[in-house]
Amino acid sequence: MYGNGTVKILYDHQMFELQRFGGITRYFIELMSRLSGNLEFSNSIVFNDNFYLRNADSTFSKGFKIPFFRGAGRLSTIVNRLKSELDIYKGSYDVFHPTYYHPYFLKRLHKPYVVTVHDMIHERFRDAYSPGDPTCEYKERVIRNADKIIAISKNTKKDIVDFYGIDEHKIQVVYHGYGNSSGISKIADLPRRYILFVGQRNRYKNFNRLLHAFAIVRKKVSDLQLICTGSDFTLQERILINSLKMNDAIRSMFVTDSQLNYLYQKAVCFVYPSLYEGFGIPILEAFSEKCPVVLSDASCFPEIALDGGIYFNPHQIDSIVDALFKIITDDNLRRKKIARGSEILNNYSWDKMAMETMSIYRELV
Repeated sequence: MYGNGTVKILYDHQMFELQRFGGITRYFIELMSRLSGNLEFSNSIVFNDNFYLRNADSTFSKGFKIPFFRGAGRLSTIVNRLKSELDIYKGSYDVFHPTYYHPYFLKRLHKPYVVTVHDMIHERFRDAYSPGDPTCEYKERVIRNADKIIAISKNTKKDIVDFYGIDEHKIQVVYHGYGNSSGISKIADLPRRYILFVGQRNRYKNFNRLLHAFAIVRKKVSDLQLICTGSDFTLQERILINSLKMNDAIRSMFVTDSQLNYLYQKAVCFVYPSLYEGFGIPILEAFSEKCPVVLSDASCFPEIALDGGIYFNPHQIDSIVDALFKIITDDNLRRKKIARGSEILNNYSWDKMAMETMSIYRELV
């Protein structure tokens, strides 16, 4: 703590270099933008192309956009790492908060640090990653050496204890918030009725089972479509969609935050079939836009959505089908779940997240 009572927090470059869009960098921007009282921050970034950081206000050090030439990515990594190591070595801060799990800072750090654990996906789905992926090794080192660990759900906290035997008193659960200030942007030519899927579709996202379930539902509800936001379909996904004869019923769209809000508003429901998530911000986004939620009964989902969603067994296609039929055909159930979702939102806010995190920072000084 400095003479004027100011507590300074240092954030590093890691995830802002890795993500252009994504929940982790959005979390850090929401956190940094809300630090108040005697708390100040700095971020060690020279090069980045992160959407949230580049559109943040003038209190953020945004660095330069990553240049476009062969080897630019490697160069930006080297420069960003050097800048972070220099800032850590200079010591002009009270608490360090790395934005991801690379342990590069451990050899130079002589002040307390807190790490946020967003999920334990790499640990639970090791076979889905290459044998040489060092994430689990790096993550364990950073978690074990941390002065405080933030888990974004009780389920994530339990997983940390189960996998690493960490003292649970060292881990504090701090829930994410929800919402953005992007407003609403209409999208033309949307189908009259559609189910909405948001985000990545690989590995534990369980997208293939959803496709099979949707194909069954579509046979009975012929005007229903499936809209997926994010990247275009892979070759393997297109082959499966074609084999199910669903080419005309399933589409992918890359949308802005404001367009996503509109998609939630107009959807029959939002479906979240993942086998595992650390938190599930899209649940809260759907609740906030009065969109019914149909989701797995796995990992953190019952903890976050409570009784605001319609649940299914993510390993059973028939269970997914039954849940979708319930929300599609029962208007009274839809209204009840929309109303309950609005009530559950009171448990979550970015302001609450920031206040609880600031208390952790002050505790470490």
